[in-house]
Amino acid sequence: MRCGRFPAFLLASLLLIPGEAAPAVAPGSPEEQGAPVTVKVLEPPSMDHPPVADGIVDRYLLTPRGDVNGLLLRDGSQMHVTLRAAEDLTKNIQPGDRVLVHGRRVSGSPLVRPDVIINVTDGRSFTVPYRLDLEMPPREERPAVNEMMAIGTIEVLLYDPLKGIVNGALLSDGTQFRLPPDVGEHFHASLRRDMDVEVRGYGTATAYGSALEATAIGRKGQPLTHLDASIQQLR
Repeated sequence: MRCGRFPAFLLASLLLIPGEAAPAVAPGSPEEQGAPVTVKVLEPPSMDHPPVADGIVDRYLLTPRGDVNGLLLRDGSQMHVTLRAAEDLTKNIQPGDRVLVHGRRVSGSPLVRPDVIINVTDGRSFTVPYRLDLEMPPREERPAVNEMMAIGTIEVLLYDPLKGIVNGALLSDGTQFRLPPDVGEHFHASLRRDMDVEVRGYGTATAYGSALEATAIGRKGQPLTHLDASIQQLR
């Protein structure tokens, strides 16, 4: 077999693995002469395609414990991040900002799975990290939940980012409520926009808004129904 010099373009494409020694620098190469070496930063494949969402941020999505876990756009688009990424998200994106979102749309729902969120308003961008890329925030900084009540009209149905089904709503008073995980599997379908409801449960009120997990719900002016696995629809 004939052996020749290893092609330069293949050498340039090698990636260094942390902990391994770097390959020897070839005599006369740009590296040896001190010339700058350009390293290509890999971007998510979705950056090669048009944005899947373009709109104004209405508010942060919240957990019942008051943690920021995503964005709600004015057109109803919803995107989630892990609690580990919440601090970076709030530093780079605020309500009122216009954003372009590269990622994927979830068929049949307003959910968007974001890879990169570009803040058109000020030019910053937020690359969504993988779930374990960042540390969890200290638990002692999270507020305790309290008993809460909210009355209002359902303005936006909120979706579970993993299951892709309705698991709560945004009310006209600004409260976000989520259904308990053990509610009847068909109950989600009974929530409708423009429905006037009263909700009781446990949650928090922070500078970002109010959110709770419902323990009971009813149409406005009607008795509340305790939510459990046997409840399949809103009476």
